[in-house]
Amino acid sequence: MKPAANRRVLPREYACVLATALPLQALLRSEPDLAGLPLAVMAGEGTRAVLVHASRGALALGAVPGMTPAQARSVAPSVVLRHVAPAVVEAARQALVDAALAFSPDVEPRDADAVVLDTRGTRGRYPTPEALGCALEAACARASLRVRIGIARGPRLARIAARARPGVTVLPPGGEAEAAADLPIAALDPSPALADTLAHLGLCTLGDLARIDQRGLGIRLGPEGMDRHRLARGIDESVITPLPPSESFEEAVELEWTLDSVEPLIFLLSAALDRVSARLQDRGMVPRALRLELVLDPDGTHAVPVSPQAPTGDLRSLLALVRLAIEADPPPHPVRGFVLRADGGRVAGGQGHLFGPPVTPPSRLAILVGRLGALAGPNDVGAPVVLDGAGADPTSLAPFAPRALPEIRSPCPTLPGGKGQTAPPLALRRFRPPLEVAVRLRAGRPADVRGDGPSGVVTRAAGPWYAEARWWTETPEAGACWDIEIPGHGLYRLWHELGTGRWFVDGQYD
Repeated sequence: MKPAANRRVLPREYACVLATALPLQALLRSEPDLAGLPLAVMAGEGTRAVLVHASRGALALGAVPGMTPAQARSVAPSVVLRHVAPAVVEAARQALVDAALAFSPDVEPRDADAVVLDTRGTRGRYPTPEALGCALEAACARASLRVRIGIARGPRLARIAARARPGVTVLPPGGEAEAAADLPIAALDPSPALADTLAHLGLCTLGDLARIDQRGLGIRLGPEGMDRHRLARGIDESVITPLPPSESFEEAVELEWTLDSVEPLIFLLSAALDRVSARLQDRGMVPRALRLELVLDPDGTHAVPVSPQAPTGDLRSLLALVRLAIEADPPPHPVRGFVLRADGGRVAGGQGHLFGPPVTPPSRLAILVGRLGALAGPNDVGAPVVLDGAGADPTSLAPFAPRALPEIRSPCPTLPGGKGQTAPPLALRRFRPPLEVAVRLRAGRPADVRGDGPSGVVTRAAGPWYAEARWWTETPEAGACWDIEIPGHGLYRLWHELGTGRWFVDGQYD
């Protein structure tokens, strides 16, 4: 073992993934039809309701955060005002976490709209921080989330870089202070009191704050000011507390209207299944079990469990199973939303055999079993088992789990009484083309073989076994097989054409 002093320690590096206006993005990913509309998200009820997020279309019309619904409608009558259910926002937040977990196992949520991940060990695949940031952006885009990326040697510095600019912002090692010097003071997220104090001092950027002498700074600005001064100088010694990975995934939709039939509900469920399957795929998993909770109008819920016969990522089969489950247990009232939960499972890998028969990939087998379950019903697919006890039908079904092929051939069984092993099975090495020979019969059995192939007296013969060669053609040939032994040569298979009377050596037993 190498001494600890000689071990190479990778420098710390963190990436912050920030999803701005997450409630608005959560609403758009759950209801894509709202894209392009002047949309605003409200918080609060009644007279306390205010706009908290607005799309570009709503902002262009004059509806800005902080307005009441009445004020927004007065300046923009066409604005669409919506509340967002907490389950919908939580699903989007979990999708952000899942996208980060596809790059690093060490991920910590920060605030309600950001996650920070430890990016050490990713340089083998992403040679530069910019390449890593672009890959993170693409992964979040697949989850229908627009994000900003900040990369630095500290989690708080990465958070500052993500808040400062859109796209990917990298604070290079050793040059954090210079790279962040032109960022506004608001990037440090100061308290209102500290922000007022810094404004009165004429400090507008991080560079202005970093140039202040730190002596006596604690007396004037307090502990918060000292902390922000260190960040402005590019010093961040904080670490993250990784989130334990979860194998349960959730997507939610809540509507402003109700659904009275299955078809529109299946349409929304199809999009939700697609999103949750993409999240699972980024983690190397597929749905193992689904739990659907329908939100009823005016209140209440209706649970619909869905259990695939095997973990599968085939969306068509999963959607068919969901439809069968809903039709078997329909909701008692109109539906105004749902929560879809999926438990992740992994499809077992399979190793093929170099000299064995072809092995079906387990993923294809899981898809086949899932489709059979969608066609016949989840309770009618499995492997038959015999139950203990008497009864008219002593059989049942168990989950279909075929045994793996043995790695080595089992030894030959022993003879009764333990007197040794039976002879190993013989392999027939066929001759192509077969060798024509002359055969002399005795009492209707081959007694002597002469020709270009093996020749000699036949000491033992077994047969005949009648067969039809080339039976798939219009002119099949009837014949008979014989197994013979010629001393000094070995065991052979003879073929006798009954139509012509010709004899051939078809192969030799090895």
